[in-house]
Amino acid sequence: MTKILLIRHGDTDYVDEALAGRIDSPLNAEGLVQSLRVAEALKHLSIDAIYASPLKRTQETAQPLAAFLKLEVKINHELNQVNFGDWQGLSFDELIQDPNWKIFQENPALAKIPGGENGFMVRERVSMAMLKLTNQHPNDAVIAIFSHGSIIRHTISYFIGLPLENLNQIRIAPASISTLTISESKGKLLHFNQELPVNWL
Repeated sequence: MTKILLIRHGDTDYVDEALAGRIDSPLNAEGLVQSLRVAEALKHLSIDAIYASPLKRTQETAQPLAAFLKLEVKINHELNQVNFGDWQGLSFDELIQDPNWKIFQENPALAKIPGGENGFMVRERVSMAMLKLTNQHPNDAVIAIFSHGSIIRHTISYFIGLPLENLNQIRIAPASISTLTISESKGKLLHFNQELPVNWL
């Protein structure tokens, strides 16, 4: 059984304002503070490896924990954010004008992202990446994965058997931590969307 800590990157200037996608936006001041909170919360754990997507915001969020634990942040391109194609960089006010965005919000299984990946492609990419990592780190290993809200939602929903059409019923906050165990390709969700400090609302 492998235990995976799924950590979303901290705040950037795009969060809640626009769809960053694969735009390589750095953490803002709040995001840097959040990265330190994550490190402080997790530094006591026996973590075997730290992985991050190729984007700057995930690596910056991972760095304080890596420094505490004296571990390298390993870049994994399969953990990259969804390719949002023509939607990338648009504000949410602009996106709501696109009928495809409404479909994406209501049922991602039916949505077509113009010029980007569909939900089934993302789910396949992410699930295969997680299984590969669990094979590399078996026998009760603990790994920390710093990635993106969409990637974490796909990971959790796939391994607990939640259909793709329900993907957007999961919320993943910036710098939140979710814990998933994977054994023989099956997952169990232990902790979900834990914010630091705790935000009950």
